[in-house]
Amino acid sequence: MALFDKRTKQSLGGASSQPNISTRDIPSEVPVIGLKNTVIYPFTVVPVFFEDTTSLRALEYAQTHDNIIGAFAMNKPFDPSVKEESDDQKFPQLKPEDLNVVGTACVIHRVMPVSGKAGAMVVLQGLAKIEATHIRMEDDLLKAVVTVLDETVRDSKEVRALMKNALNTAQHIIQNTPYLPQELQIALEDLNDPLKFVYLLATLVRFDMAEKQMILEEDSVKEKLKKTAAILSRELEQIELGGKIVSNVKKEFNKMSREAFLRQQLKEIQRELGEESETQQEANEYRKKMDSGDFPDEVTKDVGREIERLESMHPHSSEYQVIRTYLDWVFDLPWGVAKSKAVDLKKVEATLNADHYGLEEVKKRLLEYLAVQKLSPKLKGPILCFVGPPGVGKTSLGKSIANALGREFVRISLGGVHDEAEIRGHRRTYVGAMPGKIIQGIRRAGVPNPVFMLDEIDKVGTDFRGDPSSALLEVLDPEQNGTFRDHYLDLNYDLSQVLFIATANILDTMQPALRDRMEVIDLSGYIDEEKQEIAKTHLWPRVLERHGLTKSKVKLQDSVFPVVINEYTREAGVRNLERELSKLARKVVFDMVHGKQKTATISPEKARGYLGSQRVFPEIKARTSRPGVATGMAVTQAGGEILFIETAQMPGGRGFMVTGSLGEIMKESARAALSVVRSRSEKLGIPDQFFKRNDIHVHVPQGAVPKDGPSAGVAMVTAIVSLILNKPVKHDVAMTGEITLTGQVLPVGGIKEKILAAKRAGISTVVLPKRNESDVKDIAPKLLKGLKVHFVESIDEVFSLVLSK
Repeated sequence: MALFDKRTKQSLGGASSQPNISTRDIPSEVPVIGLKNTVIYPFTVVPVFFEDTTSLRALEYAQTHDNIIGAFAMNKPFDPSVKEESDDQKFPQLKPEDLNVVGTACVIHRVMPVSGKAGAMVVLQGLAKIEATHIRMEDDLLKAVVTVLDETVRDSKEVRALMKNALNTAQHIIQNTPYLPQELQIALEDLNDPLKFVYLLATLVRFDMAEKQMILEEDSVKEKLKKTAAILSRELEQIELGGKIVSNVKKEFNKMSREAFLRQQLKEIQRELGEESETQQEANEYRKKMDSGDFPDEVTKDVGREIERLESMHPHSSEYQVIRTYLDWVFDLPWGVAKSKAVDLKKVEATLNADHYGLEEVKKRLLEYLAVQKLSPKLKGPILCFVGPPGVGKTSLGKSIANALGREFVRISLGGVHDEAEIRGHRRTYVGAMPGKIIQGIRRAGVPNPVFMLDEIDKVGTDFRGDPSSALLEVLDPEQNGTFRDHYLDLNYDLSQVLFIATANILDTMQPALRDRMEVIDLSGYIDEEKQEIAKTHLWPRVLERHGLTKSKVKLQDSVFPVVINEYTREAGVRNLERELSKLARKVVFDMVHGKQKTATISPEKARGYLGSQRVFPEIKARTSRPGVATGMAVTQAGGEILFIETAQMPGGRGFMVTGSLGEIMKESARAALSVVRSRSEKLGIPDQFFKRNDIHVHVPQGAVPKDGPSAGVAMVTAIVSLILNKPVKHDVAMTGEITLTGQVLPVGGIKEKILAAKRAGISTVVLPKRNESDVKDIAPKLLKGLKVHFVESIDEVFSLVLSK
């Protein structure tokens, strides 16, 4: 802090307390002191405290000589919390490189020892700005060879304007700063010398160390004034902003205190008048809901405790709103046992048949459940899982079941869900917490026994946020879901009355424990006859309604359906079939809007013109016309498909190659197939030197599609034998089965889906493992119509059935 007294005013006015010392008396070499976090300017008197031995010795040297010392600011900010230990001093010894080269020559007014501290308080008066051309260490003190820098002031209107601007800003700062005396305004107004004016401001106002040094080093007084004015403006903004913040905080605090006082008075007045407060009213409303509802004892106890907490809180507190939201969730949920309705099985069956064609197994299972529930009302709801390719009607079947039972229908999609809290909810400690999807669905339904569909359950993900599949284990277990506990509610909720229906495309990606809790019902797909009936009965009427058409305006010939099914779609379901029918309707609407026709009759030829070029071709015969190609069968997420196993031989005898984006299991099947063929070389009539002179390449087309599994083993063996013996495989035959090294044919899965895929592709004969015979018996006879099925136990039986003579 600068000294501000009579002596200071004398020095600012130009009169020194030691008139015998002037700038001409400054020697060319002066002892040096280092200034920590401050800068001394000419014409100013500043007290400085020193405790390092280097500066103290410089002071002693100056006092014994001419009483003049060079004060140079350290070029790095001094941190008093960082102290280095030394043998004889508390602070590290100053070094020449630690100091700025521009400083101030000062005269020592007074040196005052400080009691209890190893140091001294020194009052210094700045004489002139100096520049050190060389600083060296001599006799444990620093000495500098210096040059006095002349600071001539050129007065002008611009300088005076800058002084006036800086003075106005400084006066505002002084008025708003407690540590600056008001007399300083008078001292600044009395100063006519711009240089003294700048130095006084820079000394008394809190500038950064770098800014203080910058003002000292600046040669032009005009530039000094500009930079000082800019710094003062910034300081004034900070002071005003700080004052505004303090004022707002004080005002808000006073407002809160006043509100609290008035609120307490209001409570006392209401108590005397017998009136209820806002919180008491809401608490009483919740208690009425509690008394009128059928809640379990646990819910009554826990919710009653929350109502008491709510009553004791202020309505504007954040916790008050959290408790209100929680109570609203609790009271919005349906509790207790649902009222049972008399179910007419014949009516349910008629509704299901009207909504969906086929799907006899699903309808039969549902009617069995209803029949048992009629005799035993306490029967817990089953957990059904519809598994099948896209477009076979899994989701719409769930809606139809709810409609047939007269229950509410709720559907949630689990595709892409990674967070376990999506199922179990978030705890109330989190901001924005809410229950999981299960409780949310029950609340939307408004009844405790809805038909609850968990769509795409096979696409649930797992990451660092938990495993939603594991959270579903409790939900989908009839023995456990009677006490389902959501994290948000933290109350037991009975889900045993809910009829859960899950849908999936495949079962392989599902957790085994989760799969074990559900009753799996396969929806394999439709044959062409079923697709035609579905298109005629359900799809086409729905398409007409969506496009604003009627049967009287648009007539679709029955022969159009086989054309659309066989030439433009190839799928297990009917989703693409509906898209193609919608395309026909759009074309007709377009012609009607443009006045080309008022009514339309769509024939097969006209349908081909509307739909464009044929997109699906029968390719079995073309692909299998040469030796080395066999037709296999596989199951994917889109249902059953046929795949072609192609082989080629090349001279070389260097090895065996397998391509086609195959998984490890399928690659092993290919190597096993080659070993089976080589082990039967003599029996099949293969020349002894064939494998030494030729390479075998096995390829499964559609290389961009990953393929895996052991069921293509029989087809791979057949393709290799067909290639070597130069006998093509019959084009209307498809096969499946896992092969062993001894030539046995092992059973595989997905028989129904594979048979449907073979029928769609125009296959008339299929070869299956003997142990899959029971699976074929479960397939409806109409699905096997026109299809020959051969069961084999050994690979040797396959050759006689599939190879051309």
